Order: sequence, then C-alpha cells, then structure tokens
Amino acid sequence: MKTFVALFAVIAVASAIGDYHQHVYQHEPTGKPIPIVHSESISNHDGSYKFGYESANGIAAQEQGFVKNGGSKDHEVQVAHGSFSYTDPHGHPVSVSYVADENGFQAKGSHIPTPPPVPKELIDAYAKAASQPQHHEPEPQHYVPQPQAYGKHSY
Repeated sequence: MKTFVALFAVIAVASAIGDYHQHVYQHEPTGKPIPIVHSESISNHDGSYKFGYESANGIAAQEQGFVKNGGSKDHEVQVAHGSFSYTDPHGHPVSVSYVADENGFQAKGSHIPTPPPVPKELIDAYAKAASQPQHHEPEPQHYVPQPQAYGKHSY
C-alpha cells in the first residue's frame, strides 16, 4: 500500500510539472513584430560606451557611460547618462532622463512624483535650531567597558 501511495505521489508531481511548463511557455506574440529603425552600440577598452535604439512605434533609448577616476583602485566609479521615451497606453508621451554615478540613480521626468516643497515654517525652525549653541553632555568617566573573552559570560 505504501508503495502505491508513493508511486501515485510521484506521478501526480510529474504531471503537475508538465502542466506548469506547458502553460508558462506558451506565450505567443500578438500583432506584427515592431521593426527597429535605428540601433547603435559602441564599447571602448577604457570602459566607456554608448548605445541607442529607436523602434518604429516611437520607443527610443540612449545611454552613454564612462569610468570616472579610472586607475584609482578605491575611487573608480562607473557613470552613466541616458534617457528613454515611449507613449503610454493613454496616448501620452513619457520621457525619462537619468544619471547613475557615485550618488546613485537619479531619474527625471514629468510623470515621476516629486515631494512637496518644505514649508517655510519648517525651514525657519531648522535654521533657528542650527543657530543655537550646541550643548553636548560629556560621557560619564566612571564606566569603562571591560573586554570579555569569547564564550565566557559574566552574569
């Protein structure tokens, strides 16, 4: 009986895997392929590069990059500048430009949400707080942490 249950479980799992792969990979493209009307790609030995493309339906992208501080082991940074554009499903043009460097990825576009401006009252409060003398409590001198050996605890 145990053999029958085990065999039934193996067959059930095998058939489920077969169904999963059959459904996942049966994506057929809809409509005609969209031709690429422009494409370029350049890579240089110094780490700089440039690429761009545009499709017949108006999707476009371009990027160029270089290595900043090349040869300086701890200060090398890959820098990229680029943009892409397309038309959203509602017919509105969308355009994004970006920079990626040692300060992270910064994107700009009219559709990207931005935080509201900081209220003047808050700016004034920060300025007032910054202009006040800083009062720091000195660390108590009576407590000196004692090193402890690994695995030994004092309770």
